[in-house]
Parts: sequence; structure tokens; C-alpha cells
Amino acid sequence: MTQIPMYRTATATLTAPRRDAGGATEDLLLRFEAAFESDYSLVATGRTAAWIHGFDVLPPGADQREWPVESSPDPPLADITVIDGLPVTRLARTLVDCAADLPRLEAVAAADQILRAGIDSGALADALEPVHGERLRRANATLLAADPRSESPMESWTRCLIGDAGLPAPVPQLRVRTPNGQAKFLDLGWEQWRVGVEYDGMGTDLGPAAEAGDRRRHQVLRSLGWEVMVLTASDVMEHPRPWLIRLREALLERGWDPDLNELRDINERIEAVNMALSGR
Repeated sequence: MTQIPMYRTATATLTAPRRDAGGATEDLLLRFEAAFESDYSLVATGRTAAWIHGFDVLPPGADQREWPVESSPDPPLADITVIDGLPVTRLARTLVDCAADLPRLEAVAAADQILRAGIDSGALADALEPVHGERLRRANATLLAADPRSESPMESWTRCLIGDAGLPAPVPQLRVRTPNGQAKFLDLGWEQWRVGVEYDGMGTDLGPAAEAGDRRRHQVLRSLGWEVMVLTASDVMEHPRPWLIRLREALLERGWDPDLNELRDINERIEAVNMALSGR
């Protein structure tokens, strides 16, 4: 069976959250600030560094007020910067740490998000240079799978699952021109076969008006001959097998023509992805 990397964050051992004078739990930045004030050798690393840089790379649904502070007393001086008076790893080092140390889907989503903000290629090469062994392999695998065009973590997760299943790589935020010259966008799409995949998070994110707008956009695309699959969080995070099989069949019906060995490998990879995500 094809080997698929770990997808899920192990359950964290959460420390009791600090509370302010009013009894409210404190922000992750404030909790690192308190830790730093008690030990000036500490430098924020990993997810904590990403949070201070302005990126939310916590697992889906995690509350940053309860997430453990991640820090280290010994990053090289060249890897450290200061934000709001607090020492944190530089953005390139933070990206490499997330790419190497987070579970596969979260690592790719974090890399997409940080790369979208812009990373100097020289700084990234310097941050990778001291990384070796399994951490380097994981970091490189994450960066190869990353694509800053994805605009949300669930889009990143969906794209990563499609790639890990061995299916053809989609284009994130694919622009489709309508006959009247307007542009419609798909979260992920294959223009050659006119197949698109959309993540439906509108019910909780942007409200009924945005959801209705998405339905109209999907109707326009379908009237132009596109097959549009709409996925929910449950599909992406818990039940990948049904929609990966539907996607495989849609691509085949639209003209994708893998050889038998490739198709056999894809079938095995879909099963491996499903088992890995379900934790079996």
C-alpha cells in the first residue's frame, strides 16, 4: 500500500491557559510575552512565531488562547528578528519549521499562507541549509506541494489531498471567461477537462448572500459545460474517499487518459489517503 504522511495533529497537552485580571484567557502573543519576561533567553518558534508574524497556522478549530506556547532558547542569532519587542524566528525560518514539523496538510496550508505573503528565495535557502535528514525531507516535500495561489487553509488541504491521491494537479483560483467577457473563479480547476472543485465554507464565513452568489456562479459555470464539485469541511477533513473517487471518475469521463498502471496506483493512493485521514 502507498505510504501517505501523517495528516492529523496529535492531541496537544494543553497547559492551563493564563487568565487576565478579569478572568479571560490570554492571547498567545501575551502568553509568550509573559514567558519571555520570566526567561529572556526564549525565542518564539513554530506556530507561536507564525502567530506573532500574523499567520494563523493552528489546527482547524484550535483556540489560540489555549494553544501551548512554542519557544526555544537557542536559535542562531541570524534566525531571530524582533516583533513588538518580542524575539521570534525570522519568517523564512518559521516557514521551514512549519514545513518540517507540522502534519502534512497543516504544513502545506501554512506554507501556502506564508509564501503568499512573500518570502525572499535567498532567505528561504539560508533557512533550509542547516536542516538535515527527515526534517529536510519533510520540509522539501511540503514546499514542493505548496502553492501560494490557494486562498484558504481548506483549499490548501483539498489541493494537497488531490495531489497525494495521485490525481492531476489542479490550478488554484482558476479564472474562467464567460461569453460576455466576465471572469468566474474556481477554487481549484482543470481547464483541459472543464472540471472544478469548490470548498463550501460560506454558511459559517460570509453568510447567505455570499452563498447565493456562489450558487449562481456554479450555475453559470455548469451552463458553460463545467462539472463543478462542491465540498464541505466534513468531506475534506473526514471523508475524502467518496469525493476523490467522484473526482477521478469526472476527470476520466472528461477525457483524462492515464495508463492502467497509473490508474492502479491512484486507486491505491486514494485508499491510503482515506485511511491516513481517518486515523486507521
